[in-house]
Amino acid sequence: MADEIKIVGVIGAGTMGMGICEVAAANDCRVLVYDIDESFARKSHDALSSRLKKRVINGKITQEQADNIVQAVKVVKSLDDFLVCDLVVEAVIENLEIKKQIFQQLESIVSENTLLSTNTSSISVTAIAAALQAPSRLFGLHFFNPAPVMKLVEIIKGLKTDDVHVQQAKKLCKRWGKIPVVANSTPGFIVNRVARPYYGEALKMYQEQMASAIHIDTVMSKGAGFRMGPFELMDLIGIDVNFAVSQTVFREMYNDPRYKPSLLQGEMVHANLLGRKTGIGFYPYDGGVKTTKADYLHSDAKFDQFIVPDDMTLLSRMFSEFEYDQRKWQGDKIIISGCQLLLSNGLTAKQIEQSDGMPTCLVDLSFDFMKAECVNLVFSPKVDVFMKNRIVALINHIGKDVLESQDQPGMIATRTLAMLINEAADAVFNGVCDADDVDLAMKYGVNYPKGLLSFATELGWQHVANILENLQCWFGDDRYRLSPYIRNQL
Repeated sequence: MADEIKIVGVIGAGTMGMGICEVAAANDCRVLVYDIDESFARKSHDALSSRLKKRVINGKITQEQADNIVQAVKVVKSLDDFLVCDLVVEAVIENLEIKKQIFQQLESIVSENTLLSTNTSSISVTAIAAALQAPSRLFGLHFFNPAPVMKLVEIIKGLKTDDVHVQQAKKLCKRWGKIPVVANSTPGFIVNRVARPYYGEALKMYQEQMASAIHIDTVMSKGAGFRMGPFELMDLIGIDVNFAVSQTVFREMYNDPRYKPSLLQGEMVHANLLGRKTGIGFYPYDGGVKTTKADYLHSDAKFDQFIVPDDMTLLSRMFSEFEYDQRKWQGDKIIISGCQLLLSNGLTAKQIEQSDGMPTCLVDLSFDFMKAECVNLVFSPKVDVFMKNRIVALINHIGKDVLESQDQPGMIATRTLAMLINEAADAVFNGVCDADDVDLAMKYGVNYPKGLLSFATELGWQHVANILENLQCWFGDDRYRLSPYIRNQL
């Protein structure tokens, strides 16, 4: 059936709707687009033509390809024109009643063989399908913005969705050059659910006065390896939009503390500090450009003792290409000038120092320390200026900037990554999706450098468990409770 889909109907001529039109038209489909405001739909069609012209000028596509896409997309005046469609994708405002009304009307028009889908990003597919006489025919096709560029499509299965339609949708997405993942209809589906801690934990750390927004953003982007820090990303999305999604997921997850919205974010919405669109959010924007920068440490000290473990670890790999005469390969710890360097495990550096009596420098997590542009550190009380300068100097010498954070449990990236891994694990444990799909979703839906569960395997599941259990012990907060999926890996 997927190979037989030649005519696609799209309801809604907004950014996402027209993006879906372009995807279908670029893959040899005729596209009919309907919007309740016909003049808006025609303006959107003209805007599509203009965007494609720019892509031709930039050498991204040929003039012939652009012409074919524009000609394949036709604005129609009524849903009745969708009688000929093999697939319909609804992409209107996120309002349950409006979506239900559309599909009730659509069901009376199209063939019983027409595939019906919704691009909703937050509303239950099961709830929308309840309006249909045949709820088994509706599924979610959740594209990501911009739809022509982003590879991921979440295929959402409602409680009554027929598996045959899910398989047809997977084949179609692959035919369109997309990467499909399947999720059961639950709040946030995969990406919007699993990604919540990226914002929530950053906001919590900021409200705790643990670090500034720019410090956290720099750790997460330049250090951990995310494409953009959480505060800069919230400013880009719109703090009001991000806050609304947080509220929706929290409410629909029956006030689970893991999804608790930020009081600070709510205050910013009240103050109209919404990010780039209002000129100020977590950052001021001078002419649309963020001007704030992080404060790095620097040292020209001459380092001396340098011990690296016999067996390569996630952290010691950072020093593997560094040639140094006094380096020794021995033991199971990195030691620089009498100070041990350890990956953060959810304890403070002071706690670890008190436990084993050795000066301690904790290193924040990174997806790949070899690629990291900066390294975030905390120091225990016994780390003197001599030790600190030599540690900073050595890390500077291998071409990386250094940030120093307060000695708080889990640091910044470690705390955030542990929460993201826990959320991904819990999504699998609770049957939202399978392990392969959650990793694909986060890599291609929000551009994470690696899948969260595969990274947890690389890091070690016990280390992940230790981080979360130490955080829960420190804060006494159920948001850090360990997913049974992780317990099953130990």
